[in-house]
Amino acid sequence: MSWTLSGMPTSTEFPFRHERVSHEPMGATWRQSLQHAYSIPPISPASLVRTRGPMPKKISELQSAKLKFRALLNKRDEINEQAAVLRSERDALHEQKKGLQDQMNVARDRRDAFVKEMRIHKQKRDRLQDKAKELIEFKKKIKGKHVGSLKEEIQVRQADIRMMELKQQTVPMSIPKERELLDKIKSSVEDLERLNKVLAEQEKIQKEVRDLDHSIDTFFRQADKEHAEVVRLSEEQHKAHEEASAFMKDIAALTASANKKHHDFIKLREEADAVHQKASDMRDKIIEIRKEKRMERMEEFKAIRDVNLAVKRALDDKSKKDRAADEALEMLFKKGKIEIR
Repeated sequence: MSWTLSGMPTSTEFPFRHERVSHEPMGATWRQSLQHAYSIPPISPASLVRTRGPMPKKISELQSAKLKFRALLNKRDEINEQAAVLRSERDALHEQKKGLQDQMNVARDRRDAFVKEMRIHKQKRDRLQDKAKELIEFKKKIKGKHVGSLKEEIQVRQADIRMMELKQQTVPMSIPKERELLDKIKSSVEDLERLNKVLAEQEKIQKEVRDLDHSIDTFFRQADKEHAEVVRLSEEQHKAHEEASAFMKDIAALTASANKKHHDFIKLREEADAVHQKASDMRDKIIEIRKEKRMERMEEFKAIRDVNLAVKRALDDKSKKDRAADEALEMLFKKGKIEIR
């Protein structure tokens, strides 16, 4: 290192201010020169000024560390800004997804309501159809001989009875023959009465069958109405389901985008944390460099202080002046190459 002693009064400058100092053994000339300099005040650390040569290594390292530290902070802040943008976009996607979820839930509720109502009408339709089928089976069991044929048979029997009565009244016959005819008339009247009863029963059954037919038709009409309602509700619930499915697809797409944003956000945050850790390490390094630099300055100040004390002790002892001057210069030489102006 090259140092210059400055800040001293002109009247007290070294007489050899423009001479180059050599490392030759000190002689009388040096001692005489130093005797003229004994009135020099103690060297002040503030009077030391760097005049030439490269910057000290520690100072350059400190400046480099500071630049790296600031660059790391700027990079960390830049990454945090990017992460904040991704976080905002992710939150916006979540808000949009939340709105779609509300609409999807409304569509699902409508679908479930349609399904519930459809099941009720389907149960009614099935019950009506079952009743109609039961009546059809019952109708098959009670349905007897055709009423029209019974009436025709009764009319024939009535005509036969009238003919036999007319014959019994108009045609002469023996008593046995007449009794035989009367027995036949009596048997025919009994058969006629039985047929009339059967006809009455058949007409009653026919009326019941007609009532059954009416009931069956009524049940089927009601079942058809219920079935039509089932079909309508099925279509409505299908539309609501399709609407909910469309919302679900949109929600899935938004979820995928939000997850991608979140993944990128986490990645940037981790990157920012890593840069922040590097910045923290660099800050610790700066603190260490400053500590080393401060200790170095303290050593330099201590060396200068020792020089000043040595000179002062030499000035107090005339017999040690020459030796003190030599020791002072030797101590300065040990600190590096110097020029005294």
